[in-house]
Amino acid sequence: MFRIFCFLLFSSQLAATEVENEINKVFQGFTTKAEAIAILSKLEKQMPYENALDNAQVMAFKCWFSNVSTPNGISEYKQFLETAKPVIQQANNLSLIQELAVCEANQEYTQGNYQTALEHLKPIINTTSVENTISPKQLSTIATAHIVLNRIQLTKGNYQEAFDSAKTAYQLFEKAGNDYEKALALKEIADIHIALYNYELAIEQLQRAKLALTKFNEQEHYKVTDQLAYTYEEKGDLIKAIELYKSIKKDVRRFESDNGYAYILIKLTELNIKLNSLSQADSYLTELNTLSVTDSWILTLYNLTKSEWYLANSQLQAALTSYEKIAGHNQSWPTNLRERYLNLTSRLAAARGDTYLQIASQQQLIALIRDKQQAIANNTLISARLNFNYEQQNLEISRLEHESKLQQKLLAVAEDKSFWQGLTVIITCVCLLLFAVYTFKQVRQKKYFEVLALKDELTGIANRRAILNLKQSVMLQNKLNQQISSLISIDIDHFKAVNDQYGHDIGDELIISITNTIVQTVRCSDRVGRVGGEEFLIVLENQSLEHAKDIAERIRLSVAEKEHTSLFISATISLGVIEIAPNETSEQAAKRVDLHLYEAKRGGRNAVYS
Repeated sequence: MFRIFCFLLFSSQLAATEVENEINKVFQGFTTKAEAIAILSKLEKQMPYENALDNAQVMAFKCWFSNVSTPNGISEYKQFLETAKPVIQQANNLSLIQELAVCEANQEYTQGNYQTALEHLKPIINTTSVENTISPKQLSTIATAHIVLNRIQLTKGNYQEAFDSAKTAYQLFEKAGNDYEKALALKEIADIHIALYNYELAIEQLQRAKLALTKFNEQEHYKVTDQLAYTYEEKGDLIKAIELYKSIKKDVRRFESDNGYAYILIKLTELNIKLNSLSQADSYLTELNTLSVTDSWILTLYNLTKSEWYLANSQLQAALTSYEKIAGHNQSWPTNLRERYLNLTSRLAAARGDTYLQIASQQQLIALIRDKQQAIANNTLISARLNFNYEQQNLEISRLEHESKLQQKLLAVAEDKSFWQGLTVIITCVCLLLFAVYTFKQVRQKKYFEVLALKDELTGIANRRAILNLKQSVMLQNKLNQQISSLISIDIDHFKAVNDQYGHDIGDELIISITNTIVQTVRCSDRVGRVGGEEFLIVLENQSLEHAKDIAERIRLSVAEKEHTSLFISATISLGVIEIAPNETSEQAAKRVDLHLYEAKRGGRNAVYS
């Protein structure tokens, strides 16, 4: 509240020429949602301005705050457009006309009117308009149009088109110098990877976004953390997901309504139930009972989670009471929630002895997972990680089919056969289930160690084996395609002295800090690896020596200017740079780049030699 009051106080006599600056505070990520609303309110109160352009800017800005999730909101939005369009047309400013069109497209997308949204976007996303654009604001507007297009394509299942649009948006935001929106574009790319079940790739993008958003408003930081927690949850790492949800709990309580805060508590309850931490789950449910939840979707999640908790605590009647509040409304739910609902239905049926309902729900679950598997198999963008997910789904289908068939046999035996025959079928079912679980764990562990073998344990970047293999692969591509690439070898100056003076824990912190600085400085396509204790190698594909020297110098300055570790110590690095020669071997290239690194060391350190 204090920050909002300051916004209103210091700009109560806002000059018309400052309208654009106030709006830019929001679009560049320096305000929370409440502060942005306060700015809009302040700007509206001072309309009309002497300058028609300022009036148009306020109306284009206001469009983004329209709520089209309710019939009343849609009606108000349509009335707003009738007022806004003449004001913006009067200003005769192409950038603002395009901004309103992009906002209209986004509002149509939100309502599910995808074709109408596309009609608004078509004049903006054509190549000519981008090539002729020099204004950063106009570039950002076109980039936002590609973000909306990406969301439409993702919703329609056009993953390649969605990825192309998100990538274009990222590049345009970068060209416009809009670091805030560029970081948000990474979240959009992560959403595509999540839809494709590429959880590792999604996590990489979200971690980059989280790091980039730390310098902007606090709300964006916890929103990307929430998305990261969800990705870990979908990946199956429930402990990491709980850790992330807990880390943002206070911020969500601070900024969000009871509905928003309830969502975090529901997620924590659900995950603790899955981990059988029932007392911890109960504490979150107790806190949930103190909130005033009004959102119908949150209430659905709440009742579903309560039913799971009651069932886990053998309170069948209470579980059924919560379940009945949501039964029959699952057709429009996302696939993962329908899967959860059907699992709960099957378990409740088993607890009640309703074998018919149990079989029916299991058959629906099998069909759902088959569709999910087919969706995975049909996607050409999925990486090698898909193989594991595909096998995992096969195991799940086999397990459910076995269980369903055996349950049907059990029903027939219960009606026509003896008790001992039924008992034999149950034992067989349990054995098959245990075998399926064992097989699944073996496959997952194998995949985990394959990924682990290519990553440095301390920093999370490529290890020596991975980066050297990548270097050889790039050199081979250079020969085949007659391309040029470069290498940068890096060594932390006086690292042994840091270990001797502060201890190995601080030494590890320094390595991690410098790694993060390097990763933030290079491009997405550049590959960074740790080849030794304090030594790193960067492979710059399709980069000349001059570009590589510029990148190395930026890395050197970034490291030198930053304070590292929890003790805020200074550090420098030495760097050697080469352009890979067409006919040299991997070993020859390694010797050359290391030779330049040694020259940088002998020359006094904190230097780039090429």
